[in-house]
Formats: sequence, C-alpha cells, structure tokens
Amino acid sequence: MLVYVHIPFCKSKCAYCDFNSVAGCDEATVFSYLTALNREIGFAAKRFPEARIETVYIGGGTPSSLKPERICALIDKLASSFSGFSPSEITVEVNPESTTEDALRSYRAAGVNRISMGVQSLDDDNLRSVGRLHDARTALDKLELAGHVFNNVSADLIIGLPYDTEESVRREVKTLAPLVKHLSVYELTLEEGTPLSERVERGTVWLPSDDETADFLNAAVDVCEENGLHRYEVSNFARDGFFSRHNHGYWTREEYIGLGAGAHSLVKTADGRRPAAAEIRFASPKDINAYIAGINCVQSFDDVPRTEMSVLTEKEIVSEYVMLGLRTTEGIPQELIADKDVERVKDFLTYKDGRVALNRRGFEVMNSVLSEII
Repeated sequence: MLVYVHIPFCKSKCAYCDFNSVAGCDEATVFSYLTALNREIGFAAKRFPEARIETVYIGGGTPSSLKPERICALIDKLASSFSGFSPSEITVEVNPESTTEDALRSYRAAGVNRISMGVQSLDDDNLRSVGRLHDARTALDKLELAGHVFNNVSADLIIGLPYDTEESVRREVKTLAPLVKHLSVYELTLEEGTPLSERVERGTVWLPSDDETADFLNAAVDVCEENGLHRYEVSNFARDGFFSRHNHGYWTREEYIGLGAGAHSLVKTADGRRPAAAEIRFASPKDINAYIAGINCVQSFDDVPRTEMSVLTEKEIVSEYVMLGLRTTEGIPQELIADKDVERVKDFLTYKDGRVALNRRGFEVMNSVLSEII
C-alpha cells in the first residue's frame, strides 16, 4: 500500500497553481490541521491493520514551509501506527526558499530517503512572472545542498512559461541533470481562475503556443537521454534505479490511501491484504476547515466525510489500467486492448514481449491516442 500525506500550506500561491493549497495560514490553523491529520492516520491504521506500507509521499502545498520537526512527527506517527510500516521510499516535497541543511538532515534522520524540489524554472524572469519566491541561483544551490544529504534528489521543471525558448529549456535540463537522479518535466497547464490564466486572457502576458511547448518537451527528452536520465513516464525521467516508486504505483494502480485535505484514495482491500468486494475511489474535502471538522466529529476511517466517491465497475478498472499504464514506457499487457480497434493509432504504438506501449510519437499525441483506444 502507498500512503500520500497532504500538507496544504504555502508561503505564497504561485500564479499558475490550481492545487489544493493555501497561503499564509495562522499557527492555530496549522496546529488544528496537523492534529486532525494525526487522528486520520490513526483511523487508517486501524482500518488497514494488515497493510504493508511500501512508499510514503509527503506533498502539498509546500511541506518544507513547516518546521521540520512537524514533518518528522508525521513520519513517526505513521511508523508507530502501521505495524507493516516498511517503506522502501519516503519522499518529501520541498521548495528552494524553505530548504535548509538542518531541515534536510532532520528529514533524513526520520527515515526520508528522497527529496523532490520544486525548481520549475532556471530563468529569473520566468520565476518572477509566476510568483515563485526563489531565484535560479538559490534553486541550484539548494539542489546541490540536497545532494550532499540525500542520494536520491528529484527536481520539477515546468515548460511553456512566458520566457521559455527551446534553447533555454535545453540549457535548463543540461544544468539540472548533474544535480539530480530524477527529473519531472511538465508542460504548463493553464488552469481557469488562476492569476496567470486571467493575465493571459487580459493580454498582459504571453505564453508559447502548444506546438512550441511540444517542441520544448522534445528538446528536454533529448537532453535528458544525453545525460543519463531515461524516460519512464510521459513527463518523468530518471537514472537507472531511481524512478519514483510511489508515482509508479499510481500508474500501475496499486492500492493507496491519501491522508489530508483534498487527498485521493484507491481502496482495493478490506484490511490492507485481503481483496475487498469492490474497488473504491474517493477524496477528502478540499477545504481545510471542513476537513478538520470532518475528522474531529467521527471515530473511524469509514465514517470520515468523503467527496468524489465511486465504486468502480470492471469496465472502469480496465479503462484505468489502459489510460494510466500507457503513460509509462513499459506500457500494458497487450490483452488489455485485444478487443480494441487500434488501426487508426497503430503508428503510435510499439509491441514487445506481449506488451504494448506508446512510442515517442505516441507520447507527443498521447491524449488523442488514449481517447481513440478507450
């Protein structure tokens, strides 16, 4: 079983961000949230007494915006609550401006063995335009610092930002490659209602076209491969042995529980080991106060208020295996699409050892291919 823990707090909200996060919360709210989160961890451990916890991912928000002892306390709570707590990977997300050597060493002492840093860009104009709190030099310095403490450091990069060019993206990837074991390269998604979206609509900021951003991604893929970072998912690249085990579990539909406001879960077992009668997806309320109130008024995991709850049909399960599995370079068993007419998309697929996967051209038009197959 995988465990995701959501920390929704940030020092400020980035202009492109549509994630479940809030800026500038008071200490009382943070304390109440963490108290509720600890309570939910206890509920989950009782609900899944046979679960073997294989990975933990603490994300946000910005977990590093909290005092490190609070993150370490959450890990201690997980370890003391789940009898089968034996993760091969514990990741904490951090931002450059809130990363310190003391914090990194505290995380490591608590069992963390992977750091994921939100770099997003190495262009100071881009960073200012989207409201990031760090500059490029700080990001590089903090990545180097993280590499002194951890053997497994990942960085996030967003392409399609206002000042991006193909050459600048190449330089960014080439600069980041020696500092990381893993790199996530995401195409900017312009979410409705975000400040960046509103500025684009007003014409006060210009973004590269979809075709240009696709070219940027192709350039990033090339530079990653040239520098030993191999693509294993449409947006993720890693050195041998350093793929994200947690995220890979999402794409292969392993069972996971999400703890915290807005966190999602896929429950497949009755107790963490025995298969349940049905597979269920659900999420917790996004609103922090609603989440806290919901946790505090119940006595068990099953009674926690949920949103987006659905019992999955067999057809939905197969569709998820196809949709998620084809995001990865290892693909899916060929029999999962044996009854599909793939003639129109055959040039975007590759077959090997009983599996089918998207080729490089297929990744470029992945959404169109998936809609055709599913």
